[in-house]
Amino acid sequence: MVLAGLATAAITTSGLPASAGAAPSSGLDIVQLGELPGGTGSRAAAVNDRGVIVGSSKTADGHDHAVRWDPDGRITDLGLLPGGGHSRATEINNNGDIVGAGDAAGENERAVRWAPDGTVTALDRVPGEHNSGANGINDDGYVVGSASVGHLMSLAVVWEPGGTAAPIGPASLQSTSAAAINNHAVVAGSTLESSRFNMFWAVTWTLGDARGVVLPHLPGARVRDTALSVNDNGLVVGRADSYLGSSPYYPDHAVVWSPGADVPTDLGTLPGGGDYSVANDVNDEGVIVGTAATNTTNGRQAVLWEREENGWRIVPLPQLPGGTWSEATAINDDGDVVGIAGNAQGQWVAVRWER
Repeated sequence: MVLAGLATAAITTSGLPASAGAAPSSGLDIVQLGELPGGTGSRAAAVNDRGVIVGSSKTADGHDHAVRWDPDGRITDLGLLPGGGHSRATEINNNGDIVGAGDAAGENERAVRWAPDGTVTALDRVPGEHNSGANGINDDGYVVGSASVGHLMSLAVVWEPGGTAAPIGPASLQSTSAAAINNHAVVAGSTLESSRFNMFWAVTWTLGDARGVVLPHLPGARVRDTALSVNDNGLVVGRADSYLGSSPYYPDHAVVWSPGADVPTDLGTLPGGGDYSVANDVNDEGVIVGTAATNTTNGRQAVLWEREENGWRIVPLPQLPGGTWSEATAINDDGDVVGIAGNAQGQWVAVRWER
C-alpha cells in the first residue's frame, strides 16, 4: 500500500462539533485591494502579522505578476525571473520574505523567493523536476512546496534558507505535496494513492523525520483528505470527504485536526447553504478561514470559524456589492483576513476584510 511505513496519527478533534443554527454576523467590512495599472483581476494569497499582503495581479497585457500590498493597501509589482512572462506570490513570513512561483526564459515554472527588498531568486530544482512551486515559508526561512516529476506525480519539497532543495518523506510514496510549514518545522500537505479510487491522505511531516504522520479521516467517509495549513499550536486544517455514498459526487467539508484525540472535526457548512466547505488557513489564536457554498447556483461565501464552548461557530464574511462568490485564503494572528471575491462586473479581485 502506498502509505506503508507511515506512522498512524495521534491527532483528533477537540470534542467540539460545529455549532448548528443561523450564522451570526462577522462585524467586518470587505475592501477591494488595488491592482496593477491596466490590470483587470487580482488575488490575495497570504498576510503576515505586520499586515503585509501578497498575491498576484494581472497586468495591462493580461499576464499575472506577483505583488505585495503594504498595510495601507499600496501595491508593488514584485516582477519576474529574467526573461519570464508570469509570476505569483503564495506566502509571506513575518520577516518579509515572500515565496511563490514564476517562469524564466526558456524554462518551465519553478519555485521562487523574493527578499524583503524585492530581489527575486529561483530556488533549486530536485532531480527529475519538470516544474515546481513554493507554497509556504516559516520565520526561519524554510520553504515548502511541490515539484512535478512525472505524469500526475509530484514530490513534496523543502528548500533550506540557502535555497537547497530536498524531497520530504519516503520515496515509496507515489505522489506528495506540501502546503504549509509552521515555526516548529511541522509541514502540512497530502499524498495521493494513484488508483481508480484516487485516495488523498492528509499528512504532516516534521523536518528531519522522513516517516510522516497520516491524519485520520472522517468516520465512514472516503479517504480524500487534504491538509492546507498548520499553526504553531499544531492545529491542522483543510478539507475531507464528508461521507461515503453511492454517487460519484462526494462533497468536501472543512475539517480541523487537533492534537489529542482520534478523528477530525467536521466544521460543517453555512446554514441554508449548499453541501460544501473548505478551510484554507488557521492562525495561532485558532480562528479558521475558508469558504462555503451558498444557496445560489455555484455560489461561494468567505467564512471564518471560531471555537466556542459548545463547538465551532461558522461566520459568513461580506461579499462585494453584486458579487456571489468569495473565498478567504489567509488570516494573521491579529485577525486580518484576506482573499478573493467576485464583483458586480464578474471580475475576481483581491480583498481584505477589516473592522
